[in-house]
Amino acid sequence: MPLAKHLEFQAFTLAEVLVAVALTVIFGVAAFATNERLLIALKNQKETTAASMMLQERMEKFRGFSYSNIADKTYVNTNVVQVKTTSEAALGNLNETITVSGYMNTGGGIGNYPGDGTHANQWVRNSSYPSGNQTDTNTSLATDNDLLKVDILLTWTSANGRTRTRDLASLFGKGNIGP
Repeated sequence: MPLAKHLEFQAFTLAEVLVAVALTVIFGVAAFATNERLLIALKNQKETTAASMMLQERMEKFRGFSYSNIADKTYVNTNVVQVKTTSEAALGNLNETITVSGYMNTGGGIGNYPGDGTHANQWVRNSSYPSGNQTDTNTSLATDNDLLKVDILLTWTSANGRTRTRDLASLFGKGNIGP
């Protein structure tokens, strides 16, 4: 029988294996954290785009109305406030405020609602009031003003729990007085 030869084995020590496992775990956790941040950023961008589209959709509705219809609280309530937009589903815990106020009165004075003491037609639409709730009323907007200002303010809770807002304002003149 041949004599047993002393063989040398090349292998990793336990310490080297543990360091390699720890580095792999750290890399995996970092990859998942980066992926989570990326998904939140994508969701935030989707929400911002949806809010911009919703504001544009609302303002385009107003642009299609006559001056007297914009000043008419019942018309705006029925045709804008109570009608959901196609892009609002992506916005969590949405709160929408629509304000139609006088901007330039018939005497030429520039208004600054609510600081000037006037009233406006204002609605709030949220989960408590899905069809809107009128919070301020002015029945003489069309006759007292040459320009009307429409403000739309959106507030929602983002994917990461932050409260976010977007708003859009536009002025409308008497040049398109309807029946």
